[in-house]
Amino acid sequence: MKHLLLTLFLIGFVYTEPIKINLITTNDIHGMISPQKANFMNPQYPPTILGGAAFSKYVDELRTETDNTGEGLLILDGGNFFQGHPLGLADGGYTMIEWMNRIGYDAMVPGSYDFISGAQNLNTLSKAASFPFLFSNLICTDCPLTSENIKPYIIREISGVKIGILGVVNSQLTELALAENLIGTDAEKEVLSIRKWVPEMKENGAELIILLSSSGVPWNREEEYEKFRTEVINGQIDENASLNALQLAYYLEDVDFVVAGGNSKGYWLPWYDPHSHTYVMQGYGGGTEFSHIKLLVNEDSHLFMGYETVIDGKASQTLLADDFQSNREDAKWIENKIEESHTSYYSGINFQPLQKLSSQSLNRDDWDFPNLNKDESIEIITWNVEFFPHANDSTILALAEAVLDLNADIIAFQELRRTGWFSKLMAYLPEYDFIVSQQASFMDLAIIYKNNIFELVRQIEPFAENDYNFAGRPPLQADFIVSMNGQDIPLSVVNLHMKCCDSGLSRRQKAAQMLYEYLDESYAEQSNIIVLGDWNDDTKDEPGQHCFDPFFQDDRFYFTTREIAFDISQASYPNEPYVSFLDHIMVSEQLLPRGTDYDVKTILMGDYMGGYDIYEAYISDHLPVLLSFSIQIENGQ
Repeated sequence: MKHLLLTLFLIGFVYTEPIKINLITTNDIHGMISPQKANFMNPQYPPTILGGAAFSKYVDELRTETDNTGEGLLILDGGNFFQGHPLGLADGGYTMIEWMNRIGYDAMVPGSYDFISGAQNLNTLSKAASFPFLFSNLICTDCPLTSENIKPYIIREISGVKIGILGVVNSQLTELALAENLIGTDAEKEVLSIRKWVPEMKENGAELIILLSSSGVPWNREEEYEKFRTEVINGQIDENASLNALQLAYYLEDVDFVVAGGNSKGYWLPWYDPHSHTYVMQGYGGGTEFSHIKLLVNEDSHLFMGYETVIDGKASQTLLADDFQSNREDAKWIENKIEESHTSYYSGINFQPLQKLSSQSLNRDDWDFPNLNKDESIEIITWNVEFFPHANDSTILALAEAVLDLNADIIAFQELRRTGWFSKLMAYLPEYDFIVSQQASFMDLAIIYKNNIFELVRQIEPFAENDYNFAGRPPLQADFIVSMNGQDIPLSVVNLHMKCCDSGLSRRQKAAQMLYEYLDESYAEQSNIIVLGDWNDDTKDEPGQHCFDPFFQDDRFYFTTREIAFDISQASYPNEPYVSFLDHIMVSEQLLPRGTDYDVKTILMGDYMGGYDIYEAYISDHLPVLLSFSIQIENGQ
């Protein structure tokens, strides 16, 4: 019906000048409003992206222009606005709210990463905002989201057109964010909520409906849409599922336009759904660009007619220094805020340990895992848990049993795809506390540690402001005080997951050099160091074909795992035809002097689960790697 009416009115009013409303959108800014280098465009000679100060100047000039022309202006954000850079996280997102108030946003929808500092923090941020947080599918079980500025929708009259803006948060929220951060917050299925609120919006006068969604448009949207359509036809998926923004649009006959966030992948032009005739727009994230189009509305009927681009036939605009200029006052303000945030974030001034929720017992013994814990020593494991949770609840139960039985003191996990499930795992591990990435935007990292031995002093993520070479997941560093033999010993554990594939080698080499320089600079102050994780390189690789050289060339560091890397039976990645040793544990000479006794080995999980194929089906394609050692007290003081 929407398509028929649109066609009739286009015929009847073909010579009528439409009402034009400038729609400006951002998404997945992740606290990046500072200038940055566009490494993704040209790693060797990256152009400069000016960031927030150029965006503010553009909006100011557009606002003046629309005041003169009578065109409307609407500015919206698709979520994930502050996490991912010290500027955003150092004060829990308040600086980013200040900046968004300065821009003059009309509304935003929270993303899953906006809960990174807790639901109470998000509630506080909403009170500081001069624009509403739209969350129509909120399920609140005594949750902190009580601010009057958190609304299901708003209706704005712009250029005489009543525009209804509805917000839906990704309904997989509890899978994506830790339960400790949500505290009773959940999200209803998207279409169910939209069906409930859109009729009310229309009853209240909304003539054009825009949906803000933080469910994201996936990579390869054309391929993903065809796959989705096949699943719809085969009855494998319907409107009652959790849907990304691309899938969601298929069911939105009563919605004119979708502004999406939740994925940093951007597209030059909006997607047009041929079934619902709804448009979906999402730009690149990380503060690199914004989208700008003009919505066209029939002057007489106020029916949505489509859109037109404003430059080069594209919606998206990258904030390159060649094309934009910065507002000098804003640029200085951002520079000062960055300096303040770096000082605060890296000093740990505002660091608050995560408070675990209640625990539960694991009453099962399905596998025959050994106890690897030794008296008077520390057992530390690196473990890539492939797309955690690999097999949902089966992964949680098997991994919980493995952690409890292996009884290591510290485990560094990589590749958390749905981080909310990590809360389920930790509920079975009462002897452990944990930290999870706060700055990553892709595949989180985690460190768990025995709370009767280790006191967490600080959690930081070096290079959060420059994580391109770390593939959007900066190293996760935990600074501990270790209580052993009546001594309090400082220990820094750095967990990392290096870039794989494609441009991986070059970026791994650059990341390793960055990490080396960082550790070298701080070595005099803290020299008890363990760096472990999935390096995505094998120490057996030919010179120049791996990322280890900066550490190979410095006697203060060595890889304990290098001595077992040539034993194919201990390959940490045993999958044919790519059998290799990728998961390494490096230590400082100060912490563990060469010649000191220690034990390092790959834990052959298949031996305890009836075969590697069973282990792989339940937990991961990588095997965990263990280092067991005793701290030398004279070197730890």
